[in-house]
Amino acid sequence: MNTSQNDIMVEVNNLKMYFPIKRGISRRKAGDIKAVDDIDFTIKKNETLGLVGESGCGKTTTGRCISRLYAPTSGSIFFDGTDISRMPVKQLKPIHRSIGTIFQDAYGSLNPRQKAGNIVADPLKLHQLADKTEINDRVGALFLLVGLDPEIANQTPYELSRGQQQRIAIARAVASQPSLVICDEPVSALDISVQAQTINLLEELQESLELTYLFLSCDLSMVLYISDRVAVMYLGRILELTTSEELCENPLHPYTQALISATPITDPIIDKTRRRIVLEGEIPSPVNPPTGCHFHPRCPIVIGECSEQRPPLRDVGGGHYVACIRVK
Repeated sequence: MNTSQNDIMVEVNNLKMYFPIKRGISRRKAGDIKAVDDIDFTIKKNETLGLVGESGCGKTTTGRCISRLYAPTSGSIFFDGTDISRMPVKQLKPIHRSIGTIFQDAYGSLNPRQKAGNIVADPLKLHQLADKTEINDRVGALFLLVGLDPEIANQTPYELSRGQQQRIAIARAVASQPSLVICDEPVSALDISVQAQTINLLEELQESLELTYLFLSCDLSMVLYISDRVAVMYLGRILELTTSEELCENPLHPYTQALISATPITDPIIDKTRRRIVLEGEIPSPVNPPTGCHFHPRCPIVIGECSEQRPPLRDVGGGHYVACIRVK
């Protein structure tokens, strides 16, 4: 993709992540769950790339491959110019320091037996970023950075609100001074007002700490708001990739058009007059995905060739990438 190599933080090439299905007493392999099925994209330094799609499309798996919580089945992941896809576990500690993760379920990702201050201090201790005399000051500074009173450092997660829990999770994610933060549905479990506050906090941290974000979400309107570029994912594959503005104004893939048509808007006049695209059928199983284009069984403009050949993700002009043989 047309970007200077010096501007790229992450480059993903032909990434696959298959989970084997084993059955019987002998645990014989009976197939694969094709969670991520041969995708390519880049993330530029200091940008927010949104990865959007329905639940089960492979967003979270993609994020976990990039952070190397999963070892990919095949393909390459270059982080700051180094291929980390086959890096041995013993060599991953610097990578885990440089890549932070904010999980969807903040409470579930926090140790309920630990105090909030100790949770935030863990990355500092693990990566030896502060000695014992500095820990408390560094933790207090991180609390203030995410808008929390340092006094709550002695409280456990269950004593905090969901918004406070998520801010603790954000403080932990940036404690190791990462260059990339993977935000996995970071606001979906929060109230609307708290969602806005959290998104504002993420944007402030990105500017002050010079962070790069991979933002994973099912909420297209949220992704369009926070992201510089957006990749639309369906059944393990990327169907469209372009800037937020271009995707909103000129969606080209039929699946993206359906998502846009279902996205709530605040103007009642426009909402009343726009055409809603309703997709028929259910998302196929990643165990046995359709041949050719994965979307063809539900596509409103499908033709015979769609079931026979996989469309490549190609640039149709101005850095707008689409995987559809019907788009010229």
